[in-house]
Amino acid sequence: MIRWYAEFTDPGALAGAIAQVRTWGAARLEAYTPYPAPEVERALGAPPSRLSIAVLAAGLGAAAGAYGLQWLLNAYLYPLDVGGRPPHFPLAYVPITFEMGVLFAALTAFASVLVRGRLLRPWHPVFEIEGIESATETRCWLEIEPPAGADPNQLVAVLGEAGALSIHRAKVSR
Repeated sequence: MIRWYAEFTDPGALAGAIAQVRTWGAARLEAYTPYPAPEVERALGAPPSRLSIAVLAAGLGAAAGAYGLQWLLNAYLYPLDVGGRPPHFPLAYVPITFEMGVLFAALTAFASVLVRGRLLRPWHPVFEIEGIESATETRCWLEIEPPAGADPNQLVAVLGEAGALSIHRAKVSR
């Protein structure tokens, strides 16, 4: 499968190129930027992140589970009279409940970023493109999967009009 890679100076130029390449008929686009670029995400049509909802759900679920486990063990299964404390004393459960909520929320955020950001791969075909390392410092890159039977010269012309600094063609085996 053939992929094209184009280098741009800033996210604004990259967003403009995405719009032009979409009208050309690209099958799949992927952007590589050195910092978050909302205009690029909008141009790609990326849905808003649901990470905050997942983190909140994991935190609240873990807190509820910790509270429920403490209640089950201390108030229901093994109710001990310790210093006149009632079997179900909610203030005693607050520290562990809070700690478990924060722990599971943080673990969910960490794991989600690794998985959704595709950071678990030690190698990716894009690493073979000359100059792609500039995507971690100053430049923005666009990966294009052209549709079947597309004219590559037309794509190069579209990218040139969009302001691409360099254009690379690579054969990717996935």
